[in-house]
Amino acid sequence: MLWQNAPTVVIGRNQNAYAEINRAYTDNENIKIARRITGGGAVYHDLGNVNYTFISSDGKEGIDFSYFTSPIIEALFSLGVRVTLSGRNDLVADGDRKISGNAQHRVGQRVLHHGTLLFDTDLDVLSSALNVDPEKIKSKAMKSARSRVVNISELMDKKITTDSFIRLVADYVINKYNPEIIETPSNEAINSIYRRNCSAEWIFPNRDYLSKYTVTKKKRYPFGIVECSLDMRGDNISDIKISGDFFGTRPIPELENLIRGTKIQGLKELIATISVSNYIFSMTSSELVELITD
Repeated sequence: MLWQNAPTVVIGRNQNAYAEINRAYTDNENIKIARRITGGGAVYHDLGNVNYTFISSDGKEGIDFSYFTSPIIEALFSLGVRVTLSGRNDLVADGDRKISGNAQHRVGQRVLHHGTLLFDTDLDVLSSALNVDPEKIKSKAMKSARSRVVNISELMDKKITTDSFIRLVADYVINKYNPEIIETPSNEAINSIYRRNCSAEWIFPNRDYLSKYTVTKKKRYPFGIVECSLDMRGDNISDIKISGDFFGTRPIPELENLIRGTKIQGLKELIATISVSNYIFSMTSSELVELITD
């Protein structure tokens, strides 16, 4: 299958969404979030990216990236783009620039293999959506390895559209490997998988290593430096420590106790009821909310 998504960040099965995604950016830009059943790292899809999928009973055991990437590598070579399988699961070109990330899921001898093909993706949006500062957000889940990326269209002598690229890749694989062509069925089993994959419970599961992370926010103001260290469980602030060289008339642990246990979505409403300047002299409620949530 060759398929596309509207702007979406897709994370691996074992990743912490909070630590992989710039949520402020994706929310503001209306970029969707999805979690796949395969492992691997976070990727960005838009209509300039082409995804490919092989579903096969290949008789093999274990994970085999070279077997399933070979048809795609050959198709790209036929278009004048020299590509190699690099490391564990990336396709690279033009030296060591990534054009594809791949992942697999196997049950017995039945395997699903899929990968991205960055053809004409907005690389600025890709970078912004996946740009999470590792010094600010820490998680025990597997982090994505960041690589230099390039669009396949930049490497081609002849400029073509994304639709033409899809057709050329499809024609090459069909002519070379003679697969059985079927219409994608629509039934309740597929619809139930779709509903699960769209659910918040699937994308943001309530499991410690997939929902727990720590965040550090620090900013210098005219009245001093304020640093907030937050232990998060999903969108819930399970603990908070506030430090800095500011002044105040009330003890900071009292302010921490008021915030602890609050959901990010309810933080603005809560802090509006607190005289923040009593704890951090000259700081406004909106400044504290912005520091924690930015």
